[in-house]
Parts: sequence; structure tokens; C-alpha cells
Amino acid sequence: MKKKKQSKTPLTPEEFCPIRHTLKVLGKRWTILIIKEIHYSRRGKLSFMELRKRLVNASSKVLSERLKDMAADNLVKRKVHADGIPVRVYYSLTPKGEDACNIIEDLKKYGLKWGEKDRFDCRNVDCELCRKNKATS
Repeated sequence: MKKKKQSKTPLTPEEFCPIRHTLKVLGKRWTILIIKEIHYSRRGKLSFMELRKRLVNASSKVLSERLKDMAADNLVKRKVHADGIPVRVYYSLTPKGEDACNIIEDLKKYGLKWGEKDRFDCRNVDCELCRKNKATS
């Protein structure tokens, strides 16, 4: 029995829009911040608990769901280390996830230019920007 070829209908401008596609993949809550935390981590990977400590306002349930979505979208790679108790799961960025870091850099530049930097106190925060500033001073 021959399989019928499915004809692909052309995409509409709304369906093809690369900005809409990017927002569909990266626009879910916490996605960009998860990528940022993994990218700026010293080892290039973080465990679930390390992410949980860094993203204190994200519930465990939402963080778990988002990491599953991100793995399905090939943004992060999930690696299980079963050599100890408890079993540890680490997340690292895939090449697709690393590409999103360019967007993060642009968001950071925008935030530095237009954010409320005069109200920001770097002394009480441990972020990649603060670490960089402390290392150069």
C-alpha cells in the first residue's frame, strides 16, 4: 500500500515570523533566566538544586516543567549522574541553547542602558555582572 504524500501548505507570514518563533521557544517564563544561569555558571552545567537556589522565585514544579520543555526543545541537555546517593541530574546548554546567549547579551546591554542602574546596589548581589565588575576593580 502506497503512502499518500502529504502536501505542505505554505506558511503564512504570522506562522513564519522568526520573532514569533523565537518568543515561542524562549518566551516562556524562566527560560531565558535558566539559560543565563547555566551559561554564566563556572562549570557550564548546574544541578536542579543549584538552579533552584539561583532562581528563588521559581517554584520547584514550574522549574521542573520548564527544564523538561527546554530539553524537548533541545535548549538544554539533561545528564543523570547515578554514581552516588542521591542521584544528581545536571543541565547544560546545547548548541541551540548557547545560541540564545547572544540574545541574553543584547538584553543585558539594553538593561544597562535603559534600566534603573542608579538604584542598583551591586554589593548585595552575586550575578555575572557583579562578579565581572569586582574582578576588574
